[in-house]
Amino acid sequence: MNIIKKTQYKFIAITLSAISIILILILGVLNICVIAVSLYNASMTLEQIEERRGFVFSSNGIDDNDSSIFSGAFSGSFGGLTDGSGTKPYMYVKINANNTYSPMITTNMSDTYSSDEIFTIAVNIIDTGREYGIYNNMIYKVTSDDLTTTVTILDMSSDLVFMGHMLRLSIIVIVCSLVVVFVFTYFLSKWAIKPVKEAFENQKRFISDASHELKTPLTVISANADVLESEIGDNKWLTNIKSQSELMSGLVYDLLDLTKLDETKDTMVMSEFDLSSLVLNKTLEFECTAFESGKNLEENIKEGITFKGDESSIQHLVSILIDNAIKHSDENGTIRVTLTESGSKKIFQVYNTGNGIRNDEKDKIFNRFYRSDQSRSRETGGYGLGLSIAKSIADANHGTISVDGEEGKWVSFTVVL
Repeated sequence: MNIIKKTQYKFIAITLSAISIILILILGVLNICVIAVSLYNASMTLEQIEERRGFVFSSNGIDDNDSSIFSGAFSGSFGGLTDGSGTKPYMYVKINANNTYSPMITTNMSDTYSSDEIFTIAVNIIDTGREYGIYNNMIYKVTSDDLTTTVTILDMSSDLVFMGHMLRLSIIVIVCSLVVVFVFTYFLSKWAIKPVKEAFENQKRFISDASHELKTPLTVISANADVLESEIGDNKWLTNIKSQSELMSGLVYDLLDLTKLDETKDTMVMSEFDLSSLVLNKTLEFECTAFESGKNLEENIKEGITFKGDESSIQHLVSILIDNAIKHSDENGTIRVTLTESGSKKIFQVYNTGNGIRNDEKDKIFNRFYRSDQSRSRETGGYGLGLSIAKSIADANHGTISVDGEEGKWVSFTVVL
């Protein structure tokens, strides 16, 4: 995924996140308010039912319950069940403390619960030991004195159904809104990043064209320097010319590599190959370089590890990291190349002793043209593109690259494929 697509996706992600947070807050507050209002109304209704001792009044103020029912409530086993109206389904149960009288039960839910069931519910609620609470889909209040215990119960099933509808509706609104916002933002993001995309494409085109144009004069300069050296012998000025032309050639080829990677990331040929053999062969190629520099190159490569990716780019990645380790290791230092496997992950690591890396450099080290202070020397050369190329290769092969180290002691680059 190139930087333009990443920028576009970040734009979309930020917009969707912001809209999601706003919608969740608004609809969340709305749902909380609905719940709060329902609970408040329920508590007020409980208070009214308890104050009226189970009597329910209609809108015209006439008692819908027959008071004789309450009189007879103490003569039967559980008293009478009435069908009051004017309020939500409720139960009012009054239990004598010493069981001198049978419980008095008033309800408008006689079609739903028998007197035995209502009494059982009341007893279960009393056993909880709480004054207020929720039992199944009902809210209750318990009041006790020395003689009686009163349990007032209000069925909240209709409220819960309404709350469920509200919650589902809120989720549907959020999802539909996000779909609409996503479609709108997707096309808007294309328009928003169009100038950036054009500038980026122009920059890539310039780098590619300039690099190709520079190859020819650098080749001519290097060839002429060789001819002059064969005619006049060793000369420090010719040596400087050849040295700088080699550095410039390295920069040109690095720029061409970056341009090529940017253009061919989506068209790389992915095939399965022996990663262990590749890393081992590349490590052996650098043994002479390390030996001539007086440095110790070690390898710990597990055999038989295979990987499906672009083989040529992985070769380049391995070369960059080993070459970088040799250049930036200290005198008589140690370079260690490791390849292991963890589950389906292939872990390639290059470690070297030396200047190490500062903590503030770890996030910058893979930026193009970035070079740490420790690397700004004529001896190591380079223009800060090698690690950027390594990161591009890792990304193109669906892997990651990270750096760790301690300033003045060691540094280690880890590629997970």
